[in-house]
Amino acid sequence: MGPSDTVYLCMGSACHQSHGYRLLPRLEELLRRHGLAGRVELKGAFCLENCQAACSLKFHGRVFTGVNERNLTELFERDLLPHLQPR
Repeated sequence: MGPSDTVYLCMGSACHQSHGYRLLPRLEELLRRHGLAGRVELKGAFCLENCQAACSLKFHGRVFTGVNERNLTELFERDLLPHLQPR
């Protein structure tokens, strides 16, 4: 069975300049750590239209802005993980 959830990470120029590309391996590691690597797909999004708010990611229709290396783990565990627990 393939992934049932998708997390979109903005890869637009503003997010890229804010080092958003560093978030992808961190997200992959968080998914592995929580046993979710095969169930969640990570996709790049060209632009999530929140360029003024640094890096953005989208999950279940909700856009999270201001995402960075310091707050990614907290955001993942607080806002994404509860929706990603194995079924």
